Amino acid sequence: MHTHDLAYAILEHMKRARSKGFTIVEVLIVLAVTGGLFVSAALLISGRQNQTQFDQSIRQAEAQIQQTINEVSTGFYPSTNNFRCTAPVGATQPTISTLAPNQQGTNSGCLFLGKAMQFKVQGTDPEQAAIFTIVGLQKKPSSTLEVTGLKEAGAMPIGNTVPGAIDTKRLQYGLTTAWARYNGTPIGAVAFVSSLAHYGADGIISGSQQAQMVPIPNLALNQTVTTAATTIRTELRKIDAPTDLPYGVQICYASGGTNQSGLITIGSNGRQLNVTLQIKGNKTCA
Repeated sequence: MHTHDLAYAILEHMKRARSKGFTIVEVLIVLAVTGGLFVSAALLISGRQNQTQFDQSIRQAEAQIQQTINEVSTGFYPSTNNFRCTAPVGATQPTISTLAPNQQGTNSGCLFLGKAMQFKVQGTDPEQAAIFTIVGLQKKPSSTLEVTGLKEAGAMPIGNTVPGAIDTKRLQYGLTTAWARYNGTPIGAVAFVSSLAHYGADGIISGSQQAQMVPIPNLALNQTVTTAATTIRTELRKIDAPTDLPYGVQICYASGGTNQSGLITIGSNGRQLNVTLQIKGNKTCA
Protein backbone atom coordinates (compact mmCIF):
# COMPACT_ATOMS: atom_id res chain seq x y z
CA MET A 1 0.00 0.00 0.00
CA HIS A 2 1.36 3.45 -0.93
CA THR A 3 2.02 6.01 1.78
CA HIS A 4 -0.81 8.32 0.71
CA ASP A 5 -3.24 5.34 0.60
CA LEU A 6 -2.26 4.44 4.15
CA ALA A 7 -2.84 8.01 5.30
CA TYR A 8 -6.26 8.04 3.62
CA ALA A 9 -7.26 4.78 5.26
CA ILE A 10 -6.23 6.08 8.65
CA LEU A 11 -8.23 9.26 8.21
CA GLU A 12 -11.33 7.28 7.16
CA HIS A 13 -10.97 5.11 10.22
CA MET A 14 -10.68 8.21 12.40
CA LYS A 15 -13.84 9.68 10.87
CA ARG A 16 -15.77 6.54 11.70
CA ALA A 17 -14.35 6.57 15.21
CA ARG A 18 -14.83 10.32 15.75
CA SER A 19 -17.63 9.88 18.26
CA LYS A 20 -15.33 7.77 20.35
CA GLY A 21 -12.40 10.22 20.12
CA PHE A 22 -8.84 9.65 18.88
CA THR A 23 -6.31 7.47 20.57
CA ILE A 24 -2.72 8.61 21.06
CA VAL A 25 -1.55 5.80 18.80
CA GLU A 26 -3.81 6.98 15.97
CA VAL A 27 -2.54 10.54 16.29
CA LEU A 28 1.07 9.39 16.29
CA ILE A 29 0.51 7.23 13.19
CA VAL A 30 -1.04 10.13 11.28
CA LEU A 31 1.80 12.46 12.28
CA ALA A 32 4.38 9.89 11.21
CA VAL A 33 2.74 9.30 7.84
CA THR A 34 2.23 12.98 7.04
CA GLY A 35 5.78 13.73 8.19
CA GLY A 36 7.08 11.08 5.80
CA LEU A 37 5.05 12.57 2.97
CA PHE A 38 6.48 16.01 3.72
CA VAL A 39 10.07 14.72 3.75
CA SER A 40 9.53 12.84 0.48
CA ALA A 41 8.10 15.92 -1.18
CA ALA A 42 10.92 18.11 0.14
CA LEU A 43 13.57 15.70 -1.16
CA LEU A 44 11.87 15.53 -4.55
CA ILE A 45 11.71 19.32 -4.85
CA SER A 46 15.31 19.70 -3.66
CA GLY A 47 16.52 17.09 -6.13
CA ARG A 48 14.80 18.82 -9.03
CA GLN A 49 16.20 22.19 -7.95
CA ASN A 50 19.75 20.81 -7.73
CA GLN A 51 19.37 19.26 -11.18
CA THR A 52 18.14 22.55 -12.63
CA GLN A 53 21.02 24.45 -11.04
CA PHE A 54 23.58 22.01 -12.42
CA ASP A 55 22.07 22.24 -15.89
CA GLN A 56 22.22 26.05 -15.74
CA SER A 57 25.77 26.21 -14.36
CA ILE A 58 27.34 23.76 -16.83
CA ARG A 59 25.62 25.44 -19.77
CA GLN A 60 26.92 28.79 -18.55
CA ALA A 61 30.50 27.41 -18.37
CA GLU A 62 30.14 26.09 -21.93
CA ALA A 63 28.82 29.48 -23.09
CA GLN A 64 31.75 31.33 -21.49
CA ILE A 65 34.24 29.23 -23.43
CA GLN A 66 32.31 29.61 -26.68
CA GLN A 67 32.05 33.38 -26.19
CA THR A 68 35.82 33.69 -25.71
CA ILE A 69 36.44 31.75 -28.92
CA ASN A 70 33.90 33.83 -30.82
CA GLU A 71 35.45 37.10 -29.67
CA VAL A 72 38.89 36.06 -30.94
CA SER A 73 37.43 34.75 -34.20
CA THR A 74 35.67 38.07 -34.84
CA GLY A 75 38.54 40.25 -33.57
CA PHE A 76 36.66 41.67 -30.58
CA TYR A 77 38.92 43.06 -27.82
CA PRO A 78 38.11 45.30 -24.86
CA SER A 79 38.64 49.04 -25.12
CA THR A 80 39.07 50.21 -21.56
CA ASN A 81 41.24 53.23 -22.42
CA ASN A 82 43.34 52.64 -19.31
CA PHE A 83 46.48 51.18 -20.87
CA ARG A 84 48.81 51.81 -23.79
CA CYS A 85 50.51 49.06 -25.78
CA THR A 86 53.58 50.24 -27.70
CA ALA A 87 56.56 48.66 -29.45
CA PRO A 88 59.79 50.66 -29.07
CA VAL A 89 62.35 50.28 -31.89
CA GLY A 90 64.32 47.05 -31.47
CA ALA A 91 62.06 45.75 -28.69
CA THR A 92 61.49 42.01 -28.42
CA GLN A 93 58.11 42.38 -26.74
CA PRO A 94 55.43 45.07 -26.37
CA THR A 95 55.51 47.62 -23.60
CA ILE A 96 52.36 47.96 -21.50
CA SER A 97 51.87 51.19 -19.56
CA THR A 98 48.90 52.39 -17.57
CA LEU A 99 47.09 55.62 -18.30
CA ALA A 100 45.33 58.15 -16.12
CA PRO A 101 41.55 57.65 -15.83
CA ASN A 102 39.59 58.69 -18.94
CA GLN A 103 42.78 59.38 -20.88
CA GLN A 104 42.59 58.08 -24.45
CA GLY A 105 45.52 55.78 -25.28
CA THR A 106 47.13 54.91 -28.58
CA ASN A 107 48.58 51.53 -29.47
CA SER A 108 51.54 51.88 -31.80
CA GLY A 109 53.18 48.84 -33.40
CA CYS A 110 51.19 46.53 -31.13
CA LEU A 111 48.79 43.75 -32.14
CA PHE A 112 45.95 42.16 -30.21
CA LEU A 113 46.64 38.49 -30.85
CA GLY A 114 43.96 36.64 -28.91
CA LYS A 115 42.78 35.60 -25.47
CA ALA A 116 43.76 33.01 -22.88
CA MET A 117 41.40 31.42 -20.37
CA GLN A 118 42.76 30.29 -16.99
CA PHE A 119 40.66 27.68 -15.18
CA LYS A 120 40.10 27.64 -11.40
CA VAL A 121 41.75 30.82 -10.13
CA GLN A 122 43.24 30.45 -6.67
CA GLY A 123 41.34 31.94 -3.73
CA THR A 124 38.01 32.41 -5.54
CA ASP A 125 34.77 31.22 -3.96
CA PRO A 126 32.53 30.83 -5.94
CA GLU A 127 35.17 29.57 -8.33
CA GLN A 128 36.24 31.90 -11.15
CA ALA A 129 38.01 31.66 -14.48
CA ALA A 130 40.26 34.49 -15.70
CA ILE A 131 40.43 35.68 -19.30
CA PHE A 132 43.59 37.50 -20.42
CA THR A 133 43.99 39.59 -23.56
CA ILE A 134 47.15 38.61 -25.47
CA VAL A 135 49.20 41.25 -27.28
CA GLY A 136 52.36 41.18 -29.40
CA LEU A 137 54.61 43.12 -31.75
CA GLN A 138 53.27 44.02 -35.17
CA LYS A 139 56.67 43.98 -36.86
CA LYS A 140 59.85 42.03 -36.35
CA PRO A 141 62.42 43.79 -34.13
CA SER A 142 64.42 46.33 -36.17
CA SER A 143 62.56 45.37 -39.36
CA THR A 144 59.72 46.52 -41.56
CA LEU A 145 58.44 42.96 -41.98
CA GLU A 146 55.32 41.73 -40.20
CA VAL A 147 55.74 39.07 -37.53
CA THR A 148 54.74 35.54 -38.54
CA GLY A 149 54.67 33.70 -35.22
CA LEU A 150 53.96 34.09 -31.51
CA LYS A 151 57.63 33.77 -30.53
CA GLU A 152 58.61 36.47 -33.01
CA ALA A 153 55.79 38.71 -31.76
CA GLY A 154 56.92 38.42 -28.13
CA ALA A 155 53.35 37.36 -27.29
CA MET A 156 52.25 38.21 -23.75
CA PRO A 157 49.02 38.49 -21.74
CA ILE A 158 48.08 41.82 -20.22
CA GLY A 159 48.30 40.99 -16.50
CA ASN A 160 46.99 42.42 -13.27
CA THR A 161 49.36 45.41 -13.43
CA VAL A 162 46.63 47.09 -15.47
CA PRO A 163 43.40 47.52 -13.48
CA GLY A 164 40.45 45.89 -15.17
CA ALA A 165 42.55 44.22 -17.89
CA ILE A 166 41.64 40.70 -16.72
CA ASP A 167 38.05 39.61 -17.27
CA THR A 168 36.76 37.18 -14.62
CA LYS A 169 33.96 34.65 -15.14
CA ARG A 170 32.21 33.18 -12.09
CA LEU A 171 30.90 29.62 -12.01
CA GLN A 172 27.36 29.24 -10.65
CA TYR A 173 25.75 27.02 -7.99
CA GLY A 174 28.93 25.49 -6.61
CA LEU A 175 30.22 24.18 -9.96
CA THR A 176 33.98 23.48 -9.77
CA THR A 177 36.72 22.52 -12.21
CA ALA A 178 37.77 18.93 -11.49
CA TRP A 179 40.53 18.78 -14.12
CA ALA A 180 41.65 20.11 -17.51
CA ARG A 181 43.79 18.14 -19.99
CA TYR A 182 45.21 18.04 -23.48
CA ASN A 183 46.04 14.56 -24.79
CA GLY A 184 46.22 13.31 -21.19
CA THR A 185 48.54 16.12 -20.01
CA PRO A 186 47.16 18.36 -17.23
CA ILE A 187 46.79 22.02 -18.20
CA GLY A 188 45.61 25.10 -16.33
CA ALA A 189 44.71 27.34 -19.26
CA VAL A 190 44.07 27.41 -22.98
CA ALA A 191 44.74 30.24 -25.45
CA PHE A 192 42.92 31.17 -28.65
CA VAL A 193 45.06 33.22 -31.03
CA SER A 194 44.62 34.80 -34.44
CA SER A 195 46.74 33.78 -37.40
CA LEU A 196 49.56 36.14 -38.36
CA ALA A 197 51.24 37.20 -41.59
CA HIS A 198 52.31 34.67 -44.23
CA TYR A 199 55.04 35.52 -46.72
CA GLY A 200 55.54 34.18 -50.23
CA ALA A 201 57.89 35.03 -53.07
CA ASP A 202 55.95 38.20 -53.80
CA GLY A 203 55.50 39.35 -50.20
CA ILE A 204 52.60 38.88 -47.77
CA ILE A 205 50.06 36.32 -48.87
CA SER A 206 46.58 37.62 -48.17
CA GLY A 207 43.90 35.37 -46.72
CA SER A 208 41.18 35.19 -44.14
CA GLN A 209 42.25 35.45 -40.52
CA GLN A 210 41.77 32.29 -38.49
CA ALA A 211 41.67 31.57 -34.77
CA GLN A 212 43.66 28.62 -33.43
CA MET A 213 43.91 26.91 -30.07
CA VAL A 214 47.03 26.64 -27.91
CA PRO A 215 46.92 24.48 -24.73
CA ILE A 216 49.00 25.89 -21.86
CA PRO A 217 50.98 23.13 -20.09
CA ASN A 218 53.17 23.56 -16.99
CA LEU A 219 50.33 25.43 -15.29
CA ALA A 220 48.30 23.61 -12.64
CA LEU A 221 44.77 24.43 -11.59
CA ASN A 222 44.21 26.66 -8.56
CA GLN A 223 47.02 29.13 -9.33
CA THR A 224 47.06 32.92 -8.97
CA VAL A 225 46.49 35.12 -12.00
CA THR A 226 50.08 36.36 -11.66
CA THR A 227 51.45 32.81 -11.95
CA ALA A 228 49.08 32.13 -14.84
CA ALA A 229 50.13 35.25 -16.75
CA THR A 230 53.81 34.37 -16.40
CA THR A 231 53.30 30.77 -17.55
CA ILE A 232 51.05 31.75 -20.46
CA ARG A 233 53.71 34.18 -21.70
CA THR A 234 56.46 31.56 -21.39
CA GLU A 235 54.50 28.85 -23.21
CA LEU A 236 53.27 31.10 -26.03
CA ARG A 237 56.82 32.19 -26.79
CA LYS A 238 57.82 28.59 -27.43
CA ILE A 239 55.58 28.55 -30.52
CA ASP A 240 56.58 29.86 -33.92
CA ALA A 241 53.10 29.56 -35.40
CA PRO A 242 50.12 27.59 -34.04
CA THR A 243 49.03 24.59 -36.08
CA ASP A 244 45.88 22.48 -36.14
CA LEU A 245 45.88 20.14 -33.13
CA PRO A 246 45.19 16.39 -33.44
CA TYR A 247 43.43 16.24 -30.06
CA GLY A 248 40.86 18.33 -28.23
CA VAL A 249 41.25 20.16 -24.93
CA GLN A 250 38.97 18.66 -22.27
CA ILE A 251 37.72 20.38 -19.11
CA CYS A 252 35.77 18.48 -16.44
CA TYR A 253 33.36 20.44 -14.24
CA ALA A 254 31.91 18.80 -11.10
CA SER A 255 28.36 19.58 -9.97
CA GLY A 256 27.87 21.34 -6.65
CA GLY A 257 24.54 19.67 -5.80
CA THR A 258 24.20 16.43 -7.77
CA ASN A 259 26.35 13.37 -8.43
CA GLN A 260 27.13 14.60 -11.94
CA SER A 261 29.82 16.28 -13.99
CA GLY A 262 30.07 17.95 -17.38
CA LEU A 263 32.88 17.17 -19.83
CA ILE A 264 33.50 20.06 -22.22
CA THR A 265 35.69 19.31 -25.22
CA ILE A 266 37.20 22.03 -27.42
CA GLY A 267 38.25 20.73 -30.81
CA SER A 268 38.76 17.12 -32.06
CA ASN A 269 37.54 15.41 -35.21
CA GLY A 270 39.17 18.09 -37.36
CA ARG A 271 37.07 20.90 -35.88
CA GLN A 272 39.59 22.81 -33.81
CA LEU A 273 37.28 25.35 -32.18
CA ASN A 274 34.15 23.24 -31.96
CA VAL A 275 32.78 23.09 -28.37
CA THR A 276 30.83 20.03 -27.18
CA LEU A 277 29.36 19.01 -23.82
CA GLN A 278 28.75 15.56 -22.32
CA ILE A 279 26.92 15.00 -19.01
CA LYS A 280 28.35 12.21 -16.82
CA GLY A 281 26.74 10.36 -13.91
CA ASN A 282 29.66 10.93 -11.54
CA LYS A 283 31.88 13.75 -10.28
CA THR A 284 34.98 12.89 -12.34
CA CYS A 285 33.75 12.79 -15.96
CA ALA A 286 34.68 9.10 -16.11
